[in-house]
Amino acid sequence: MAVDPHWYAEQKVADPLPADEPLVFALRTPNALIGRRSPSQNPTPEIDCGEDGGVSRRQAQLSTDGKHWWIEDLGSVNGTYLSTLDDQDAGAGLPQTPLEIGIRHALQPYDRIYLGAWTRLTLLPPMDARTEAL
Repeated sequence: MAVDPHWYAEQKVADPLPADEPLVFALRTPNALIGRRSPSQNPTPEIDCGEDGGVSRRQAQLSTDGKHWWIEDLGSVNGTYLSTLDDQDAGAGLPQTPLEIGIRHALQPYDRIYLGAWTRLTLLPPMDARTEAL
């Protein structure tokens, strides 16, 4: 997970851009909720987007069958956007159309998921034995 200044510039939000360092999450379960923690409500996302107020508490769900990964928007307020590696290689720029709510979209390594005011997630392939140290 990273702060993306280009996505932030497109969103035109008043919140200041944080200077957070990228985070790596090892996905060890077949489902991972993406969202923000709430002290007064129950969602506890496996991928917590921290202070990005543009991210819904229950933004999206990553899921796998052990071979393939999917992303599904769970009805977020500001949408979940996908930029595939093919889009990136073609120079397509930032995605403009949010994913359809409730529909799973297949992911490949290096696909990028944009959400909120500045958050970008990149699906990385399994690395090697170093992954176990995460």
